[in-house]
Amino acid sequence: MQANWPDGYQFRFGGEAEESAETFGDMITMLGVALFLVFALLVIQFDSFRQPLIILASVLLALIGVFSAFFLGGVPISFPAMIGIIALVGIVVNNAIVMIATMNGHFRAGRSRQEAAAMGAADRLRPILATTVTTIVGLTPLALSDAFWMPLCLAIISGLMISTVISLVIVPCLYLLLSGQGSAQMDQPLAQLDQPLAQLD
Repeated sequence: MQANWPDGYQFRFGGEAEESAETFGDMITMLGVALFLVFALLVIQFDSFRQPLIILASVLLALIGVFSAFFLGGVPISFPAMIGIIALVGIVVNNAIVMIATMNGHFRAGRSRQEAAAMGAADRLRPILATTVTTIVGLTPLALSDAFWMPLCLAIISGLMISTVISLVIVPCLYLLLSGQGSAQMDQPLAQLDQPLAQLD
């Protein structure tokens, strides 16, 4: 259509569409800043760069599941959908943090790396499944009753379904791969680290 116009003429969307686009762009920027801050805090908490990467990888895999669900369902990414994605990121990060902390606890207790990963996943199985089921059951009526909130509910529901598999399968595997022999103090049982100073001399 614009090809038939005289030179110097152009068009752009304004009003509510322009404001929505600006808000959407600001939200994406803030999401990136939030992920960076979360990564920095996790590095401080775990005293490691590898284990925070496991958490960020679980977030990225969950987002892939969300965008795949939106693509297959033909649902556009809207403002409510972005709110749902941000809420989902918080849930995924929380699940991954608690699971890795549980694995580290078993490892500090003297378990092998493989045993710590298996026991950590087993300990978090029931809480993660309970959280996922109750959240999906609670959001399903809202998704079916109101079209405005359907993208938000779809983002959380589809992301939770994917993140449950990620938390119980992918996170333990990444824990074994990224927390191997090349890591620093976290890669050795604390019993081996607490050697008397006389032996170190």
